[in-house]
Amino acid sequence: MKGYHIILLLLLLVSCVDEITIDLPENQENVKVVEGYVERDSFHYFIWAQVSETQSVTGPFQPMPRDAIVYLIYNGNQNIQIPTGQIVKMSISEFHETYGGSPEGAKFQLLAEVEGQSYRSEEQVMIETPKPDTITVETESRMELNEFNNIFENPYVKIFVHTPLENSQGERVNFIWQLFSDFEFIEGTRSDPFYTPKRCYVPYNAIFRNDVNVASSADFSGRSNIDGFEIGEMINDYRFSLKLVFTVVQKSLNANSLKYWQEVKASNEREGSLFDVYPGRIRTNIQNENNPEEEIHGFFHVSAVDTLRVSVSPREIPNAPIQRCSLWEEPDIITPDDPDPCLDCLNFSGATLTAPHYWNR
Repeated sequence: MKGYHIILLLLLLVSCVDEITIDLPENQENVKVVEGYVERDSFHYFIWAQVSETQSVTGPFQPMPRDAIVYLIYNGNQNIQIPTGQIVKMSISEFHETYGGSPEGAKFQLLAEVEGQSYRSEEQVMIETPKPDTITVETESRMELNEFNNIFENPYVKIFVHTPLENSQGERVNFIWQLFSDFEFIEGTRSDPFYTPKRCYVPYNAIFRNDVNVASSADFSGRSNIDGFEIGEMINDYRFSLKLVFTVVQKSLNANSLKYWQEVKASNEREGSLFDVYPGRIRTNIQNENNPEEEIHGFFHVSAVDTLRVSVSPREIPNAPIQRCSLWEEPDIITPDDPDPCLDCLNFSGATLTAPHYWNR
């Protein structure tokens, strides 16, 4: 479809009209999305795949799952059927005892069969990821406008990763990082002397959900390490008043996967320029074998992963905030459906009374 955009340039009271013809994406409804991954940490393989369809180019993307038979093709000759939309976890030893081969140089493809059509990915080789050295945090204050257009100082905690660029095979590696956090929370003090405030452990990941943190080894030419690559930030608020743990998952990327995620990042961050990458232009490594011209969305990734955590306590944060419930006053009337976490910290989404297994390490 052709779109015609008129750009008016006014200069020295003389008006010029330039006409630009650009290609715009066609109707993106009912385009198949074939996606999946194979990831491997020190102990397990994690395998996931899904086939869905786009529904609309307006509003948030809501995938519509499609019935499909999905296979993981291992080393070019083993077709392993996997369930759609579910993560399959298998120990590395069990996988190779069952299907042969070894972790070194393992190759994978995705094959999805939908209504008599076969969708096959390019073959992907597992690239070992270097073990990250450490995670560091720094604080920063910025002057910002609030909803009333008043200037105020906002404190932030910024997260940085430090890692070698080469893996044990001497390969320089491209990276993508995922960031997660959990914080500790204690309810407010009650007037009832027999009530003991609960201590909850709360995941806080919504702010990182759309972050795409990628790095190309080519951007660090002549260097052997990445020192202090920023992968996220959080407001320095009550979540840091007791203890907060950041979890960083570092994944290796091959050249095509790197370009895919760079395009996703550019698409997420675009500000409306005519020349920005729009979603329909994001690459895919999947093709309909029966109809190579069919437009397909999605990507099949193969990554080795490593996980690193850092615990942040109030003494490590300048001007550490106070606990949310420290100045809280118990209401006169308490209803069972009151959402206040100072009354019941399990009101936080995903909160639990059991500390994560890594909490006290």
